[in-house]
Amino acid sequence: MRTTIQAVLANNYLRFFIINLLILALTGPVVVLYGPFQNIKSSVVGAIMTSRHPHWITWLLSDKEIKAIIGDSGSNIYQRQSLFHFTKRQDDTLRLVTINGTRFNGYLLEIPDPSRVKVATARDIQEIGDTVSTIALNNNAIAAINAGGFHDPNGTGTGRLPYGLIIHEGKYLVGGDIKDAIDLVGFTKSGVLVAGKYTPQEIKELQVAEAVTFGPPLIINGKKMITSGDGGWGVAPRTAIGQRKDGTVLFLVIDGRQPSSIGATLLDIQNILYEQGAYVAANLDGGSSTTLFYNGKVVNKPCDMLGERMIPTAFIVR
Repeated sequence: MRTTIQAVLANNYLRFFIINLLILALTGPVVVLYGPFQNIKSSVVGAIMTSRHPHWITWLLSDKEIKAIIGDSGSNIYQRQSLFHFTKRQDDTLRLVTINGTRFNGYLLEIPDPSRVKVATARDIQEIGDTVSTIALNNNAIAAINAGGFHDPNGTGTGRLPYGLIIHEGKYLVGGDIKDAIDLVGFTKSGVLVAGKYTPQEIKELQVAEAVTFGPPLIINGKKMITSGDGGWGVAPRTAIGQRKDGTVLFLVIDGRQPSSIGATLLDIQNILYEQGAYVAANLDGGSSTTLFYNGKVVNKPCDMLGERMIPTAFIVR
């Protein structure tokens, strides 16, 4: 008799749990998207819009509604950067630092000699990408992070069709026909990190040697660029690059979309790099692409179910 009662109670509890789970699944998106919780709404919409599946939001909300929710990045991408000078040094050491926040974990790699940092690409960037580790190993690199963005119209994650520009050793691999100002993150011939919107003529005058298209800039001339809100892109895995005034390059990756590390906002990574002494810094492609390769292995935890995502470009350390 007792066993029968216990079985009935267990079934009732299970039924209650399933019904509430279904109610939550049906009402949760409505509460998030149309409820009064602006911070939650902004974070969720921003994260989805910068993921590989933005259509999950675009079929529910208009462009005007999305813009009203997430606003802009709060970053003045048109602020002009003043190139700085540092004493060149040959230093083969690299230092890996663990980064921990209240809702995220990640890594910071310090590269004292900026001349070791180059742009590298997948073997056939117009057909299929490669993983960060493959790009690194193919170029005899000791370290690498994912770099520029790419078109992924069907969310397949094959890492092809990079957009914007790719510059390596001063030559355009992609984007040589661009006429207008374009988002740029890269290094001059003398090893200075530059970030912002630049015309082809300005890129030439700056003697940019290694670069990709992405952004926004996070720190320019030692000043934080995001001055209001959290950057407008929500919480997600993040990759960023920075440089101290002594020339040291900083590779930053923050894991996300995992129970142990939900992810970071643009404001979070800006603040991390600022606290680490960055004089210039910029956001790079994040989400499933976020990967840091070092000493023969991937040190962070990419959020893609298959492991590393295929991408077109990486910043490598030789």
